[in-house]
Amino acid sequence: MAYSTQDDLLSMIPEAELAALTAESGEVPDSQVVAEAISRADAEIDAACGLRYTVPFSPAPERVKTLSADLAIYHLYSRRSVAPEVWRQKYQDGLAFLKQVAAGQATLGGSGGEPPAAAREAAEMDSNLRIFSRNTLGEW
Repeated sequence: MAYSTQDDLLSMIPEAELAALTAESGEVPDSQVVAEAISRADAEIDAACGLRYTVPFSPAPERVKTLSADLAIYHLYSRRSVAPEVWRQKYQDGLAFLKQVAAGQATLGGSGGEPPAAAREAAEMDSNLRIFSRNTLGEW
């Protein structure tokens, strides 16, 4: 399941702009092109977060949803080779944040996903009482 939707992208850019970035002609966004951009963004998120969290997230934390939309919009702009500076900066900031998550220097916060891998991989040990000791070894 994708972390963001076409509606999430439409809340960030106008529909006419999304159509210009995705459709070859017409005023309706091409949902297939949008889905490919979201998939590409989600793959970047999973690659970085997979080092610390169980991915894919279900449900996705709010920060992941926002990152997915930001990265997807950048990918759509770069498809046309016209990425405005504001979206280029959002993309670079998003990648920097993902690098921090991968390095364990930042967390995603909120609900969704498993706890960080370090917490999941903690070893636990349980055993029975000792049968043999220096004092009881001679009794057998």
